[in-house]
Amino acid sequence: MNIGNLFRRIESADQLDGPSTGLQRRILDATSRSPATRKVASILRGSPVEHPLHPALVAVPIGAWTASVVFDYVVRDPKTVRNLILLGLVTTPPALITGWLDWSERDTIARRVGLVHAASNAVGIDAFLVSYFLRSNDSPPALLARLLSLVGLSAIGVGGALGGHIVFRLMDDLDTEAASAPVLDPALNVVN
Repeated sequence: MNIGNLFRRIESADQLDGPSTGLQRRILDATSRSPATRKVASILRGSPVEHPLHPALVAVPIGAWTASVVFDYVVRDPKTVRNLILLGLVTTPPALITGWLDWSERDTIARRVGLVHAASNAVGIDAFLVSYFLRSNDSPPALLARLLSLVGLSAIGVGGALGGHIVFRLMDDLDTEAASAPVLDPALNVVN
């Protein structure tokens, strides 16, 4: 299966447009009610650092959950696994908020892919949440808890691939790309 074909099918899923438009309208209405909400939304979209915050904020939950699977299956340290899953869960809300704010400003096709991105991540978050609660501090984890962590990491991985597709494929702007291309020092230019 060609992953590009799968991405194109999601891009053309116009049945997502109704829910997408309604959700977008709600987010934009909520963030434009007053100067204070506009300012907060602008900050959460990354205006102080001139870069979206969402990509940086997702690193902590993804890293924590990836490490939790390593500690679960390789190191076999149940207490550390539970703490890492909790770290991922606690650091998820800021990533969600900034992600939805970024999503609300995208075009129709990017919002379609974004909804599937969010759904995949929701499956992953829910799987880690249930896995966390199935784990007790005093006993080895049940098989279901361990399997849910794998399901969660897989779903987060699919969500990450879709997020990457939004950023690196759907938001490619050749003019922007050309303007931000590095300027090479001619002395370092090697001709093969």
